Amino acid sequence: MKEKQETSKENIIHIKEHDLNRLKEQSRKLKELEKYVEKLNVSILDFKERYLRTAAEFDNYKKRTEREKQEIFRFGTESLVMQLLPFDDIFESVIKQMEKNLSSATIHKGLEMLKRELTKFLESVGVKKIETIGKIFDPSVHEASEIVETTKQKENTIIEEIRSGYLLHGKVIRPALVKVAKTPVDKKANDKNPVTSKD
Repeated sequence: MKEKQETSKENIIHIKEHDLNRLKEQSRKLKELEKYVEKLNVSILDFKERYLRTAAEFDNYKKRTEREKQEIFRFGTESLVMQLLPFDDIFESVIKQMEKNLSSATIHKGLEMLKRELTKFLESVGVKKIETIGKIFDPSVHEASEIVETTKQKENTIIEEIRSGYLLHGKVIRPALVKVAKTPVDKKANDKNPVTSKD
């Protein structure tokens, strides 16, 4: 029995007070770390939920804008078709008139109607014809197909339009193809060195 008491005394661990305080401090720090980790886990879950929600909202936004684009295109096309229908009406009318009375006056009148309607349509969608004849050549809106020596017009004046040019909302979509006046070489020489008459 005495041996048992001695053995149990040997199993008792003696802890100094400062070691005990250190263990308590480490235990307190461990609990704080566990709380911090728990808060981080909650934050991670919150961020994950926000990310998934944002991703779903963005996906819905992409689908919605794609649908809206398709609708705009569809209705834009419908609007364009509605504006083009009068041309079909004019063609039908001209063909009927030609069947009844084939004359150059009828054809001319029909073509004039078509041209008027087309010009009106182009203006309604923002297309404007570039002015040419009598204007000074501007390389930003005109393209010279030929330079013509003449004394009838000032140099760089447009004297003939080969192909019309157009602006769409102020932007050149096709430059006008034109012929441009140039003063003849011998006329320039005479202007620089006028002949003085002898008395």
